[in-house]
Amino acid sequence: MEKVLIVDDSKFSRTTIKKALESIGGYEVVGEAIDGVDGVEQYETLQPDLIVADMEMPNLNGLEMIKRIRILSNDVKIVMVTSVANQHLLQDIKKLKTSIVKKPFKEGDLLQAIKSFR
Repeated sequence: MEKVLIVDDSKFSRTTIKKALESIGGYEVVGEAIDGVDGVEQYETLQPDLIVADMEMPNLNGLEMIKRIRILSNDVKIVMVTSVANQHLLQDIKKLKTSIVKKPFKEGDLLQAIKSFR
């Protein structure tokens, strides 16, 4: 069972991601963070195997959060869920060893992004 941290300022999105992971199976959501600052703090405490995060969040966006987490670990799998399709941003995210799922997503899209780390 892989431990997962969900980071999204939208309760609805966190619930949607959690349900998708439960449906896929093999994942246990151990924490939910409401912004990037909370995401970094919870990462340090929980040490999850996987982070599923939104791009656009208050206080610290997803890209900046990933940069901070990558200083702490190069091993944690990170999936960025975003509606932003800017090519420059997508390249920056991929450089940080992060998979991308575009909103709105289906369970299969999330599963494919997670499996891209194997």
